[in-house]
Formats: sequence, C-alpha cells, structure tokens
Amino acid sequence: MNHYYKKNLGMYLERIVDTSLEYYKEQGVCLIDKIPTPIKVHRHLRGALYEAFFQKKSTVDYVGILKGGKGIAFDAKSTTAKKFNWKKSVKEHQKEYLETFQDLGGLSFILLHFDWVGKWDHFYFIPFSFLIQTKSSLAPEDLKEFKVDYDMKKGILRFLDGIAGELDKRVT
Repeated sequence: MNHYYKKNLGMYLERIVDTSLEYYKEQGVCLIDKIPTPIKVHRHLRGALYEAFFQKKSTVDYVGILKGGKGIAFDAKSTTAKKFNWKKSVKEHQKEYLETFQDLGGLSFILLHFDWVGKWDHFYFIPFSFLIQTKSSLAPEDLKEFKVDYDMKKGILRFLDGIAGELDKRVT
C-alpha cells in the first residue's frame, strides 16, 4: 500500500467529519468541536521545522453538545484492514474517557471508517456501550446495524441523523 495514502487516511476522515459537523451545526442539531492534541514546542530547528513533544495524552477527537443538552464525545478511526481491532486502536486513556463520559449520561462512540484501498468506503457509528461488550476484532458484517450513509454529493456523513429517535435506540 502507498505510504502517502495510509498516512493521509485519518486526514481524509477528519475532513469529512468536520464538513458534516458544520452541516449539523447549521441545522441546529449540535455544537461539536475538534479537540487539539496538546503539543509544546521545545525549540525551533530551522525554517518550518520545530522540535516538539506531547504535553499530555489527548482524550478523544471530538466533544460537544447535542440539541436538547446531551453531551457527545467520540473518536474517529480509519483502517484499511479487513477487521478493526478496537482494543488496540482505542488507547486505554481514550477508553477510560469514553466510559466516564457515558457513565455521566453522555453519548460516547467511535466513528469508524473502513477504506479498502480505494475500492469502497464504509462508515460506522459504534456506541461505546456496544464495544465494551463485544469481541476485540470487528469486521464490517459485525457492524451492519451501525452503518452510516455518506452523501457524496454534499460531502456529508449522516452519522447524527435521527439523533432524537433512532440513534437513542441504537445506543441504549
């Protein structure tokens, strides 16, 4: 597989999610922000190069609020593998964060993108409550009920559609 392709897979998903969140914000569905990874610049090397390090472990990629006041936290993951090993891909501190968020009444999940080297894209909204009760390695057929439509014309990933009804049923 092309290294450039794999390296930019996460950025591809991030652009789709950011576009979708802007759409949902305009529709009055949510206000969700991307959480930056805390980095401290140690010193300037030359030109645009810097030596830096992570100040602390990040939590998850996105945190916000849905219309009606329910908190939402999720991490976006991409894979080109045939199966998604969530126990390896979701770091321990992220699991703890998502679990605590859920225990406090928030909606926590993983937004997963399967990309089989340009052949097709599949997206899944996987509730954290489902993940902690399932096997560690998940194939697309294990996740059928969580599949999310991607509107390619508008560039919108429809992962928050039906948030008041259908989505609540899938999460509980």
